[in-house]
This record gives sequence, C-alpha cells and structure tokens, in this order.
Amino acid sequence: MPESRRPIRIGNASGAIGDGLDQVYRLARDGNVDAITADYLAEFNIAWKAIEMMDHPELGYEPHFLEQLAWKDGSAARLLSEKRIKVVHDGGALNPKGLAQKIQQYLHSKNITNLKVAWVSGDNLTSQVRETENSSYKHLDVPGLSQRGDDKKILAANAYTGYSGIIKALEEGADIVICGRCCDASPVMGLASWWHSWSSNAWDEIAGSLMAGHLTECGAYTTGGNYCGFQEIERQYRVGYPIAEIASDGTSIITKPERSNGAVTIDTVKAQFLYEIQGPKYLNPDVVARIDQGKLEEIGKDRIRLSGITGSPPPPTTKLAICLLGGYQAEISAYCAGLDCPAKVALMKSQVLRELDATEFTTLSIEPYGTSKHDPRTQAEATAQIRMFVQSEKKEAIEKFKKAVFYNGMQGYTGLHLAMDWRTMEPKPYVKYFPALVSQDEIQLGVSFVGGKSGIKVERKKGMEFGVFGGQESYETEKQVDLESFGETVRRPLGDLVFGRSGDKGGNANIGLWVRNPLAYPWLQSFLTLPRIKSLLADDYKPQYRVERFEAPNLHAVHFVVYGILQEGVSSSSIIDGFAKSFGEFVRARVVDLPRALVDEEQERRKRNVEKARTAKTVEMSVL
Repeated sequence: MPESRRPIRIGNASGAIGDGLDQVYRLARDGNVDAITADYLAEFNIAWKAIEMMDHPELGYEPHFLEQLAWKDGSAARLLSEKRIKVVHDGGALNPKGLAQKIQQYLHSKNITNLKVAWVSGDNLTSQVRETENSSYKHLDVPGLSQRGDDKKILAANAYTGYSGIIKALEEGADIVICGRCCDASPVMGLASWWHSWSSNAWDEIAGSLMAGHLTECGAYTTGGNYCGFQEIERQYRVGYPIAEIASDGTSIITKPERSNGAVTIDTVKAQFLYEIQGPKYLNPDVVARIDQGKLEEIGKDRIRLSGITGSPPPPTTKLAICLLGGYQAEISAYCAGLDCPAKVALMKSQVLRELDATEFTTLSIEPYGTSKHDPRTQAEATAQIRMFVQSEKKEAIEKFKKAVFYNGMQGYTGLHLAMDWRTMEPKPYVKYFPALVSQDEIQLGVSFVGGKSGIKVERKKGMEFGVFGGQESYETEKQVDLESFGETVRRPLGDLVFGRSGDKGGNANIGLWVRNPLAYPWLQSFLTLPRIKSLLADDYKPQYRVERFEAPNLHAVHFVVYGILQEGVSSSSIIDGFAKSFGEFVRARVVDLPRALVDEEQERRKRNVEKARTAKTVEMSVL
C-alpha cells in the first residue's frame, strides 16, 4: 500500500445498469485516479437477477462491467493494467464469483495477466434464511410486519454488507474486487479506509468517506444529470463522471476530470447529497453518519469541498433484501384525446372491470396519466394515457385481463386506441421486495481470488463496536417565522424559487428541497411544514402514509421521507414512476404563494445563468 497520506482519488464509472459505458476508459485515461468504483445494483435488478437464476443459475451478475472493460477493443482494461488502478464495485449481484471469473477470462484473452481479481462472498443468506427453523425477519420500516424465512416463495435473501471484505481483499493484493449486495458507498469507504489505514472506530473519518461515496455513487447525478437546474449546465452531454478526493481526516473534494463536460457545482452536489437519504442519520453497517450539519464549499471551478460530517458506531443490524416470487403481471396503455377525457377514462375503467373478478387479482390498477391541453395545436398535445396494470398469483387471470381489454376495444369511447406492443399483456413473473433486518453477527464475509487463494475469512476489525439506533429524528422548525413578514406574495409554482431532488428507498419516497439565497431559507423552513408537504401532495397523499422531516441548515434545505407511497417498492409497484424520480418535480410544480422579492431575485439569477450556458453552447456550435 502507498506510504503517502495524500488524498486518494476515486472515480465513479456507473450509477446504474447500462450506465457509463465509456467511463472506465475515460476515468483511467483522463481522471488521474487511484481507483474506480461503480454501482450497478438497485432493488429492482436484484429482483430481476433472482428471476434470471431460476432458469440460469450460472448467471445472476450484472455483465455491464465487462462491456466497460472492453471499450475501444480493451483499451480500458489495458489502462487499468498499465496504471495499476484499483477497481471495486457491486456488479457481482447474486453471483460475484461468476462475474470475477468472466473478468479474468476477458483479461487473459487480451494478454493482461498482472491484475489479480477477487470476489467477496457472504452477503447471500438465502440458504440460511430458508433453512433456519421458525425464522422470522422484521420489516425495516413497518412496525409489526415480518416475513417468515421458510416461505417457499423466497428467491433470494441478501444482506447489505459493509467495507470489511473489500479492505481484506485489497490487503491481500487484489486489483479488482467484485462484491455482491454491498452497500452503495462501501466500495469508496473500503478504498479510503485501506488507503489511509483508518482504525475501525475512526467514526468521523469513516462517516466522511460514506458521504463521499454517496455523492459519487450515482455517477452523472453529481455532474449535471437529474438536476432541476439543468438549463444552467453548459454542455450536458457525454459528461465527466465524479471523482472524490478523500483526505485522511475524512473530508473530501468532489470534482470531475478536467475539460470534461457537465459541471460540479454547489447545487449539483447538493442535489445528490439530499438524494435517497433516510434522515439526518445515514445508516451503514460500519458507521452511522450524522449528515444534517454537512457543509458544501466551492473552492475552485468544478471543485466542491464536503465537511461537517460526523460519525458514531453502527447498529448491530443491517438491511436484508428478501426477494419473493409475487406471481405474474401485465400491462397495456390506452389513449384518449380531446374533449371529455375524464369521462372517457371512467368509461374505460368501468367496461374493463365489469369483465373481471377483482378477487383473482392482487393488483388491479387503471389510472390516467397526463391531461389533454386546452385548444391543442397537435394531436399529441390533446392526448392522455390510460395505464392498465394487473398482478395475480395465477397466469390464467392475466389472460382474462387481456380478453377484457380486447372485448371492449370496439365499444369504447370515441378515439380509443391502444399502445401497439401487445406483448406487454403477456404474463411475466414479478418479484416482491421485503426489506428486513438481520443481525450483523449472522454474516460471515469471505474473500477469494480467481485462480488463487479462496475462502479467506474476514474477521471483524479490532475496535469495531456497535451502537444503539433509536430511530430518525423528525421535527418541525424551531425557527418559525411569520410568512407575512416576507412581504408581497405572488401565485407561482414552488419550483420558481425552490430546487429539489427526489428518489426511492423501497416503498418510500424522499425529497430534498432547498433554496440558493440564504435570505430565503427562513421562509422555506417556515413554509415547508409536515402539514404543508401533505397538502402539496394533494390527491397523492393517503392517511396511512407516515411522513418525517428534518433540516440541513448549511445546505439551506428541508428534507422529507414519505413512507409507503411507493407501495412495496419498484420491483412490484403499480406506480409508473416507481423510483420516485419525478416525485420532486410534481411537488415543485404545485402553485403556492411565494414572496415576490425572493422569487424575482431567484428568477433573475436563473436568467443570467441560463443565458451564460446558452452563450457557451452557441460559441461551441460556431466552432464546430
């Protein structure tokens, strides 16, 4: 391991399956990085892999990294070899050994023999869960709800693991480390801890690396992607992916390769900071990060410093992702246009439901999406979608759904037409996701090398201890200000003043909302109360949902988690946006009373920034 204690530079090459095809190559060529990580897993593709392994047990991994290695006829792999850049990622999914072997085969096919490939095992608890008599696992979020371990429908049960297996693999000389269902930030945490030789109870430093991993794990989400201020980004195409420079004290600088497209700004980083978090305490198997005092500081172009993160011992449990065969599902969309669209939706719904026995379905959803524009200039502007989505334990019920749709095709409303790909009405298996808790003592990680040592036991680090997690803190602001004190108001969309980013965690949606002007933050704190967010959700809010709120004052942000709004999670949800990506944009589109002075100032700032971006694009096009 290098003796230098300089910051380690860790680039991220992917935030999802299919993402960043050229990024291993570009980071290795241009990023001056010591290591590269990637995140390929989400709750939905773990479920897909469980289904895949029913027929193909040799698969179960995400193969995208193989394509990244092969970029430019293997140039990416050769750069890793020449520069000895470490690689750690979770692409092993349900079969990390299988992917590690495929990587070794590819490297050897290109005469690259100086890289040691290892995999970390132990997160897969499927057999353990199935075979433990009378086992039961408590739901992560819902009190009183549990899942029996001997349920025959269980396809996979994988624990979210920490960084200890990664550190062990690196200490044993691994160049490429393939993990299964490790936590998204664990590759960054493991690399930073290995590099700086942190003790296992260096809580603040480890917590800092956890948030550095969080800020980079979604790739382009930090450099301009999924950012509501996207019109201010000069070149939002083929963007550079994020790099975290993590110092020995756990603070970090978020940047990207020089001269790459996209941007790393206070707001692009803030958006990712607030994305898919659980509350003011960020839980991880190795640390609990206290994040509500986090601070972002611009120290140069495309260079944002993160500080203010503190840590404490982790809880003795970790998340256990249990995937169960839910049955079969199908869907089709119909479209209506022009006048009387609500009546057309109602007719379609009543006609289809008359032909079905609702007791044969676990889910039977017929919902409109979008509206017909007043005085439309095109048929597209006049058109709305009616999405019909069903789930059942029996294939036969899906066939009845298809017949019900066709039966009403000719006797429906004026202008009824269906999406032309009717294959979506064929029954396909779906997976139910049950996030549970499991004791960390039940997890035994191991490290193995392709063509080398195998089954190296990963011992718990000296000094490692567990703490008590008493739940997230949820509260209204302590600095309530009379909203009338902000002067004259104007009715405008909330997003004309407020930025936001939203995402999913199982069946829950989170949304972080922030303002850029510090003078607007007291208004935001006072305006965005728990009752207010419920009113903003309007017809989408249901009494059975639970809502939690906290503030991040250094970010001028207020954050909410809405429990249960995504049903049981994206792998089985009937909601079209099961990831809650647009959840925040819906809230920002709601028309409210905004302080005129504050919104005018923000709109003027945006106008300047957008014009600057447009000017840069015009100059670029003229050069081309």
